[in-house]
Amino acid sequence: MNTKQFLWTILTVACLVYGITIAMSDEAHKKTEETERKDRQAEQARSAQTAVVAIASDEQEDDDDGHVVIGDDEDDALEVFYPTNEWQTIKPGQAIPAGLHVRINLQTGLKEAKLIEKDDKKEQKSDGGESLKFWEEGDRKGMVNTEDKFFTKKTLKDALKLFKAKQDDVKHEPEGHAEHVKNNFRPYEELKKEFANMNMNIETDAEILTKLLNIYKRDDASVAEKEAILSDLEYYVHQIDNARDFHTLGGLELIIKGLNDTEEVIRRDCAFVLGSAVQSNPAVQVQALEGGALQLLLRLMSTHQTVAVKKKALYAISSLLRQFPFAQKKFLELGGLSALSSLFKETDLTVLQLKLKAITLLHDLLVEQKDVKNSEISDSVHKEKQRQYNEVRLLPALIQQGWCELIPTLLSVPEHDNREKVLNAMQIMSDNCTEQYKQKTNIEILKSLKAEYDNFAVEEAQEQDADRYFTGLRNLIRDLLNGLNTHTEL
Repeated sequence: MNTKQFLWTILTVACLVYGITIAMSDEAHKKTEETERKDRQAEQARSAQTAVVAIASDEQEDDDDGHVVIGDDEDDALEVFYPTNEWQTIKPGQAIPAGLHVRINLQTGLKEAKLIEKDDKKEQKSDGGESLKFWEEGDRKGMVNTEDKFFTKKTLKDALKLFKAKQDDVKHEPEGHAEHVKNNFRPYEELKKEFANMNMNIETDAEILTKLLNIYKRDDASVAEKEAILSDLEYYVHQIDNARDFHTLGGLELIIKGLNDTEEVIRRDCAFVLGSAVQSNPAVQVQALEGGALQLLLRLMSTHQTVAVKKKALYAISSLLRQFPFAQKKFLELGGLSALSSLFKETDLTVLQLKLKAITLLHDLLVEQKDVKNSEISDSVHKEKQRQYNEVRLLPALIQQGWCELIPTLLSVPEHDNREKVLNAMQIMSDNCTEQYKQKTNIEILKSLKAEYDNFAVEEAQEQDADRYFTGLRNLIRDLLNGLNTHTEL
């Protein structure tokens, strides 16, 4: 063998040795990883021994007579898990009773369960003779059949009846409980006297109203004091019973008299208190009307008063008229429409909201009257109500006193909700105001508004807005224009 061949032989042997070394190293590394994996599994298996979960008993729906409701497609014999004090494997699809300890064996991947070990388990017999073991753990309750691995429908129903029968739904008070309550809870009057001795005076609303009225009636009461008292009174008279007590105590008469007070702030606040007292309170509405409140309120609306006073006066008028047809009739007789129309003679922008409130009130009264007349209720009370509303000739009075011309003058108001009020008022009177609504100026404004709301309606449709507020306004204008026979292109 020459030198060249010898060197090639040495190189080949070196490569073989290196390859064998690498292979042995990889094998050793794999064995190490396998050992570590088995160690981790063993640790998880040991942890699984304590990973036990208690399943709370499920409440099952039952019918009115206490029976279990089971579908007709269930088998007559339902194989269930038969629990013991030892861990047992739960087969796939196998039913298990509620209230067992359940775990997952991480070595086998199977679910296992056993009985809860409690000292207070009670064993009972059902009507069918089956042996049922009841258990309780806190607020949870359960039962298992200790004699059979199967539950028939009858067994389940009987077991549930027995379980429900054991529950004490009615708590019986122990003997002497009533005497115990009597001894530990004292009457209100006794507590009141005791608190009075402790300088903790407890007053009823009626007592507070009396106290406030007495202070208000003092000759030396200042305007600031009266203003503060009126603010407190307005808060209390919102409550129906308080408003009635307020009248009984002479407060209503005092407030009506205050509508003529020389101080502006007193006139304003008295109107506010009056409006809150009569709102949705028929008994107080009658007393206020009989006390001359409506005449004084209309005088405030007709004479030179600040916007603040007129605002509260209109609030009181609105509260007094709603759902009170006799007051509405009296309103027309006393020139109420003229008092409200006088607002349209003023050009001050601060009066705009009063104008809108006025037409909103008139619209609501027309709707109220229409609903009563169209109602299908036929009892004697409703017939009397219809008779009273028939005497309120509101719509003819509105037409006669020029409201067909007044209402459209507010079509150009800037805000959408204000426009809605004007359009609603125009619509309910449209059959009787066609000629006035057909004025060129009115038609141009209506067409302009329709074009504006057409665009808004398209945007609503694109945005899938469920409210469709602008679409409703567009439709309202369209119906008005159609009613006026303008052949508006839709």
